[in-house]
Amino acid sequence: MLRTIRIGIAAGLVLAVACAPTETTSTARANAALDSLDARLARAYRVADPHVYAALFTDSAVFEWPAFATVQGRAGMAAMARANWAALRDMDLLLDVRARRLGEDQATEFGAFQQLYRDSSGARMIEFGRYVAQLVRDSDGEWRIDRYFAFADSTRAQPSASPRASR
Repeated sequence: MLRTIRIGIAAGLVLAVACAPTETTSTARANAALDSLDARLARAYRVADPHVYAALFTDSAVFEWPAFATVQGRAGMAAMARANWAALRDMDLLLDVRARRLGEDQATEFGAFQQLYRDSSGARMIEFGRYVAQLVRDSDGEWRIDRYFAFADSTRAQPSASPRASR
C-alpha cells in the first residue's frame, strides 16, 4: 500500500513538472512576439503608411538617428515617416536580429538593417546600417518600440537585374 502511494505521488510530481510552463516556452513566445513586431515594422515600410509605423511605438517612444533631430512620441514618429518617405518609392526593410536580451516585460534587440527604396530620380538604392531597440510589453500584452537608435553604414545604388535574371 505504501509503495502504491509513493508511486502515485511520484507520478503526480512528474505530471506537475511536465505541465508547468517552462522558461524555454516563455522565451520562445517572447521571441515569436518580437519577430512579429519586426515583421509589422517591415510591413509599415512596404505600405509606406506613417500611421501604421507610429502605432508600433509607445506614446513616449524616442527615435534617435545621428543624421537628424531626435523624434519623440507616436505623433513625432508619424510626422518623421511622412516627411522622410515622401520622396521614396518601393520601400522595403530587412532586419537581421543579431542578439536579444529578454526581461519579463522588456527586451533589447541588436541588429543590422537594409532599407531598400527607389529615390526621387528613380534609382534603386540600398542603405545598410545598425540598430538597437528597447522594446516593452504594454498593458495589453503587445510589444512596442520604446527607444530606437540606428545609424547608416553606407548607402549605394542597387545593381539592376540582368536581362537573364528578369526572364
